[in-house]
Amino acid sequence: MAYYLGKDVGVIVHTEEQSNGITVTAANAITVANPGANIPAASCSVDFDSGHGIVTNLTGLDLGIGTNDEDVSFMGVNTPLKAEIRKETTVTLTKKKNSTLFDVLFSGDTSDNVARWGLTGSSVRDGLTEPDTTFGYRLFIQLKGAAEIFSIRNAQMNAHTISLNADGTQEETVEFVSQVNPVIFAATTSAGLTSGTAAGDL
Repeated sequence: MAYYLGKDVGVIVHTEEQSNGITVTAANAITVANPGANIPAASCSVDFDSGHGIVTNLTGLDLGIGTNDEDVSFMGVNTPLKAEIRKETTVTLTKKKNSTLFDVLFSGDTSDNVARWGLTGSSVRDGLTEPDTTFGYRLFIQLKGAAEIFSIRNAQMNAHTISLNADGTQEETVEFVSQVNPVIFAATTSAGLTSGTAAGDL
């Protein structure tokens, strides 16, 4: 697991749906929009300077890259085989709380729409259907030197917490988890940066 200070990274969040994004209204209602004001559609350009979907007031980022293994024991052998079942990438964002965006996405809006799992077409996913290529969110992480962009595909929101400090400053932590192999790109103009996930990668 690697930890980065917020000033050393840029983070953008898109939906995996190519045509639709998410807008959270002033009344804390989730609406599906093209391209989406708060979290844009997957096909939108990736711009860490002034683009949509940038996570602001970021104070820290934990990036964990690992695998889910299964122990396979063999008769007469003390050491079990660690057989890889799937990859697992975890991204934990810590930021100063300046909006209700992640509250509403994780906990639900006034109509009980919960967007932890992203969109399916022009609707919010209910979390009860089999994941497909448009499942979840895509996170783009760029280091300060802008030498590469780490792309986490088909990530779902796994946890959301809010903390209160003694001085009254609020921070929120949002955790995303993906079982799809991450991809590294050289720049925001790289081919395939906003391309949809192939069915064989799920």
